[in-house]
Amino acid sequence: MNNLIKKIVNLKHYIDANPFSIVHAKFGKLDVDVSDFFVFRLEEYETIFIAENNLALLVGQPLECKHTFHFFDGSGNPCGIFETHSQHFHYKFSISDEITGGVKLGSFTHHVQYADEIISQYDELLTDISFQHRGYTGFRKTLEGGFSYVHGNFGAMYVNRFQNTRSLARLRGKHTYMPQFIIKPNYSYDLIFSNPTSRNTCIKFLLTDGNSTKVLKEECLDPHAIYKFTLNESNILNDCNISWETSLPVGRCVVFEYNERYFDVFHA
Repeated sequence: MNNLIKKIVNLKHYIDANPFSIVHAKFGKLDVDVSDFFVFRLEEYETIFIAENNLALLVGQPLECKHTFHFFDGSGNPCGIFETHSQHFHYKFSISDEITGGVKLGSFTHHVQYADEIISQYDELLTDISFQHRGYTGFRKTLEGGFSYVHGNFGAMYVNRFQNTRSLARLRGKHTYMPQFIIKPNYSYDLIFSNPTSRNTCIKFLLTDGNSTKVLKEECLDPHAIYKFTLNESNILNDCNISWETSLPVGRCVVFEYNERYFDVFHA
């Protein structure tokens, strides 16, 4: 009986900690390519994206492919599609209002398709391979400044045969995530979270200053929605830490750290 109880408890812990649906827990061979969930910002920022041509990189030679990008607004609603062809290992482009339907802050996915003759040529190589697109998004505040790059946040997003965006991700058991960076005075922070799953979820933000921890806010995200949480320098008196209670499959977010003279982007 004790062994049975222990197995049940271990199974529950495994299910709570696994970011994938149980069906795809081992992320085996799939018939579709999957994408990270990327963020774009156009309000005060310029956003560029570097997309990879997976098969060309795998075989080490240029191959023609079609890149498709699906864009979503902050509430998770589709707001634009951009398609282009390229044979290069990487394809870089600037995300604009025209592409996003005027949306200034949102998310997107990246998918690649190859002609049937190319797939047939590399059929044996592709037998046990599923592509996951992880490209790099670059942000900058001024034309004089350089770009700061981050890869996508976990999403495992794919487009089904009805051309609807779905995800292999699932909500986990509720847990607290504390990133490894310090919230510093004289800086402001934008923390951008994305919900790749098909269910609503909530995030509770906590600020720890010394031995004191207080709840700052709780916000809920619809499926495929993103949320920007801002900490202004006026709210930060000392070095402190932020954490959040969440059920997101991966708790990290994209962090924008800035003041009048400094700007950086990184993963929490």
